[in-house]
Amino acid sequence: MYSSVCALLWAVAVVLFKKSGERVSPVPLNLFKGVVGVVLMLLTLLVGGIPFFSAGYPAADWLVLMASGAIGIGIADSVFFASLNRLGAGRSAIVDCLYSPFIILGSFIYLREPIGINLLFALALMTLAIFVGTWKPKRIESAAELRQIRIGVLLGVASMLLMAVGIVMAKPVLDRTDPWWATTVRLLGGLVLLAVHGLARHRREVRRIFRPGRLWKILVPTSVVGAYLAMFFWIAGMKYTHTTVASVLNQASTIHILVLATLFLREPLTGRKLIAILLGFAGGVLAAF
Repeated sequence: MYSSVCALLWAVAVVLFKKSGERVSPVPLNLFKGVVGVVLMLLTLLVGGIPFFSAGYPAADWLVLMASGAIGIGIADSVFFASLNRLGAGRSAIVDCLYSPFIILGSFIYLREPIGINLLFALALMTLAIFVGTWKPKRIESAAELRQIRIGVLLGVASMLLMAVGIVMAKPVLDRTDPWWATTVRLLGGLVLLAVHGLARHRREVRRIFRPGRLWKILVPTSVVGAYLAMFFWIAGMKYTHTTVASVLNQASTIHILVLATLFLREPLTGRKLIAILLGFAGGVLAAF
């Protein structure tokens, strides 16, 4: 259930991130959502009586979760936002179909979970889906637009790989810790990295978005959904079931994103894009069997 709810929440978050990305660059946007997410998580721990510092959590668990957050949130989400800005939500959803196979491949390498030949077929379907959904003849696309699409695809693939690495390395710790606490520590890991990068390279924009104003009308709801609600349900799903099962349930977000992008972002629902989404979703399901 957790992973299914996460899929819907993440789809909503992607649409909101796309709107926010029109006015804020990836790293400052990621930093803002990280701050909102950490504040809400800390308040949740306080209200729920969940200790943040506990003798039951060794330093090794802290380090793993912080590193997981730095990779899977600090870096991966920033790269994802850069990809989303170039591809749009619909095309981005197609590339996101690589998330499930990357999770399964990482689980096989790091967690020694079994893997079958189905993964190879799944990856082939994912590759075909990305090609079908993002390629158009040069006579239709300008050279500049084609270049942006190619860069967006590469960034999207990199973000899915980094997200998979981040969650797979944290899986053993998630199995033995409270999900609210684990989510908070992962967010902190990403926030530390983003704060250093943001203040060093994007100081002026960081000051602008952290100043209360009209921009918060989109940034705050985006951060609450993407960095608090979706993040918790994602972590809980990974904790209470196998990573392979959770990743496939998460993959349903591709369908949700396609629908929401058509309704709210006015992105065209082409036959090519629909076929690509179905191919990618089929690959995500096939990867789990």
